[in-house]
Amino acid sequence: MRLAIVRRDQGRAGSRFWLPTAMLCACALAACESLRVASDFDHAASFAGYHSFAWLPREQHGSASPLIAQRAHDAIQAELTARGFTYSENAAAADFVIDLTIGSRERIDVQSYPSAYLGPGWGYRGWWGYPYWGSQVDVRQYREGTLSIDVFDGRSHRPVWHGWARKDLTRSDIANSEAPIRAAVAAVLARFPPA
Repeated sequence: MRLAIVRRDQGRAGSRFWLPTAMLCACALAACESLRVASDFDHAASFAGYHSFAWLPREQHGSASPLIAQRAHDAIQAELTARGFTYSENAAAADFVIDLTIGSRERIDVQSYPSAYLGPGWGYRGWWGYPYWGSQVDVRQYREGTLSIDVFDGRSHRPVWHGWARKDLTRSDIANSEAPIRAAVAAVLARFPPA
């Protein structure tokens, strides 16, 4: 019969490891929650024959910085290549052609909700026996970033898939755009091809 002897401080050392890990996971989940992702597709299209892709030849004008558009372009190409699709320089020979739009805009969010108002010296019941209900208004100004990815069939040139991601941008996202762009691209392309 074997006896296990556990030192008292081993439990504490384990909790010192798990607490920061749990906090890090909670922060990562909170960051993911702010990323809103959706997609739509042509239900008549067949995605089974899609193996190679090319870029729709056009300039990106949606972003204030050409670096941001280039980072999105590189992230999309890397994600598709990692998922087994082959990049083709020749758009006419590719199974599908891809395009992106990236940009941001200022948004204002106004929330209004009632708040109980008890007049000075009135106590809980007020003059009519009930508190007066006023209104509380919260106004929040923020910048929302949007990434859209469009897929066109290489033969028919018809749009077959559209995916997008939106995120309330923080100062850190704006100053260090590479990681948020990669995360948005991965989240959008996780829906391509549709099941």
